[in-house]
Amino acid sequence: MSFPSEQSPEALKVEVSSLRSHIADLTKYKVAMEAQEKLFRSILMMGNVATGKLMLRSVILEITEVSRELLRAKDASLFILDEKGVITESILARGPTVKEEKDYLIGEILDKGLAGWVAKYRRMALVKNTEEDNRWLHFYPQPYKVGSALCIPFLRGSRILGILTLTHPKPNHFTQDMADFMTMYSPAISIVLDYARMYLAISN
Repeated sequence: MSFPSEQSPEALKVEVSSLRSHIADLTKYKVAMEAQEKLFRSILMMGNVATGKLMLRSVILEITEVSRELLRAKDASLFILDEKGVITESILARGPTVKEEKDYLIGEILDKGLAGWVAKYRRMALVKNTEEDNRWLHFYPQPYKVGSALCIPFLRGSRILGILTLTHPKPNHFTQDMADFMTMYSPAISIVLDYARMYLAISN
């Protein structure tokens, strides 16, 4: 084993770089654990004040807001799917829309858009520039600008419980570090969604 004084400058640089990477991973893990704890506390509180579909709606609103804040995203959409892959609840980034328009938009997104790609391949999608990635579906007119996006599936086994899409008006807002963070954080969201689903089934 060599002591720092005996190492070459190049070896020291490699060691420092490795240490920084390790510290960054620990920091992401710490933030993910804190976010999970916050989310679980919120869900427990909701269980005391809301029931049935109102609780499920509250849960998905909390998930979108917490995730959006953590990654400094501008907008977020979340789809909740049943065991057949049918959307049972949703939040669209564009806000409230009439049912016919909402059904059309969701259908197009799942058929041709990023969420559809994620549902098909069961993995996260990082879009650094929506103008250069054909997985992103452009609507015309588009009520809000999207330059980059991150789309995350929430899985329990092979089943998709939900798909979250975070967007930002500028390209390259979302990074691989952010994607890695969501990989750590998403299992907690899957647990919460599964709990809410079972709670809804029991309350009905």
